[in-house]
Amino acid sequence: MASTVSNDKEADEYREYIDAPDVRDGKIRKLAALIRKHSGNVIFFTGAGISTGAGIPDFRSGLNSATGMPAGKWCKDATSSQWSSKERQEEKMRRANTTSSLQAIPTASHMALVALEQAGVAQGLISQNCDGLHRRSGFPPEKLAELHGNTNLEYCAWCGKEYFRDFSASTGRHTKGRTLRQQLWAQHSKLNLINPRKGNHYTGRRCVQEGCDGYLFDSTIDFGDNLPEVHINRGYELSSKAGLCIVLGSRCSVSPACDMPISVGASGRTLVVVNLQSTGADAHAKLRIGAKIDDVMIPLMDLLGIQIPKFTLKRCVHVSHTITESGSSVVLRGVEADGTPVDSLWNVQAVFSADPKSEHQHRLTSSLEISGFLHPVVVQLNQDAATSSKWAVKHPQPGDMGKVQTWPWLNQNHPGMASVVMDEGKLKGRVFSISADICSVVDGMEVLEEKTGCVVNAGYCHGSLLAHRIPVPPKHLGSQCTCLTLMFRAHYGEGSVRIPFPKPGSETLYRLEYEPMQRVWKIPKELGISMQKKKKSSIISMGRRMKKNIN
Repeated sequence: MASTVSNDKEADEYREYIDAPDVRDGKIRKLAALIRKHSGNVIFFTGAGISTGAGIPDFRSGLNSATGMPAGKWCKDATSSQWSSKERQEEKMRRANTTSSLQAIPTASHMALVALEQAGVAQGLISQNCDGLHRRSGFPPEKLAELHGNTNLEYCAWCGKEYFRDFSASTGRHTKGRTLRQQLWAQHSKLNLINPRKGNHYTGRRCVQEGCDGYLFDSTIDFGDNLPEVHINRGYELSSKAGLCIVLGSRCSVSPACDMPISVGASGRTLVVVNLQSTGADAHAKLRIGAKIDDVMIPLMDLLGIQIPKFTLKRCVHVSHTITESGSSVVLRGVEADGTPVDSLWNVQAVFSADPKSEHQHRLTSSLEISGFLHPVVVQLNQDAATSSKWAVKHPQPGDMGKVQTWPWLNQNHPGMASVVMDEGKLKGRVFSISADICSVVDGMEVLEEKTGCVVNAGYCHGSLLAHRIPVPPKHLGSQCTCLTLMFRAHYGEGSVRIPFPKPGSETLYRLEYEPMQRVWKIPKELGISMQKKKKSSIISMGRRMKKNIN
């Protein structure tokens, strides 16, 4: 908050103490020696500074930061009235280079921490960040203490199950969550819930764990909220056992989080601080490096002889083709490593024709990414599209429908957003750029010209498994289909990707990997096939295969 920083833009707390290159390099060599000495007993404590390299501004940096980011939010709120016109122009240019946390790619430093954990060097990670980049990077959740929550993470306040989303889980608390609080909190406040925080964090979604059906709460911590017990206990445990704690990009000024790294140094164990500004932990540190985080972690990994892995976006999709007396259908659903259903698919499209050698089928099988040959879809705005009554007459609202003119991954002006022309009401004919997070592709079947076939879209999630269903059409509309087209929300610009149309009676698990820097999909990989009919045993079997093969 602005009240936690100085209202003087020249205050010392905004000053950056940057080591000269030769001094920095010497300190990095000392850090490498410390890591070798304490290998297996090293923990990291991260703050917003580790994510500035991904284009996410921090909270406490001042003007003209070496990170290239604009002034931190708290600094801006406290000092912007003092800025000159030149400083305002500089800030405007810097802000144009920022990235939303949904589109930010984990940095080399994020991936270095993954490699250090995999190599057995790092015991765990404590983070104050809410941007979700540590989880997205692949750092094991069971070794990660996210003290202040995660904007992509929601959890069941009844059973504790966590859900890491492909969209901002926190948006729902400002839309449907407000209504749920009014309707349910008087009753739910009497229950023994997991960190309910006065009922201010309902997201509008429900738990899909067998036998639960509890309400989900977003995990982001507001000032005055209790920290999540599981994560704070994990943080204290990691800090109590660590022989070496390395702070990356934190001012260590917010309690109780800052108590964890400070306790390591105060107890005589080894504490290292890497940060541009002075921190509350400096007095207890045996080594302080004034540098950007990537400028330390990249050469450090070279000295340690550990390669930094490249980040790839991983998706797992379960596909089955069932035949019943009423007809046949293909069911697709996103799944996590433990088999938990996840809402990762935006839409599935299938083109059926009477002739497998038709032009439609030929084009669909000609390339991996087929964004240039997709049939138009209709979208409906979901619960998170709600705006205040002041803006409701000017912006689409939940339930409104429209046709997609430009796919989210092809929208150059507004990356990650679909250009949608509204179909009805006072906004009919107007075009809006709408995030794929807040609109769902409508299920439906469209007959092609001259009844040569049909197109089926499956954008809605059905049931507790969040399944997308493709009904196989009657033979007169065409029963031949060679592949399925999968569409995601395109936060990283990922276009559509195809997988083979499943054989009747089959059940297949696919791993999909996307390289955001190259903007290409790798060839989809089959992780295994299960013919089990029982849902529970199928999910357990699938979870075992995924844990073995996901990485």
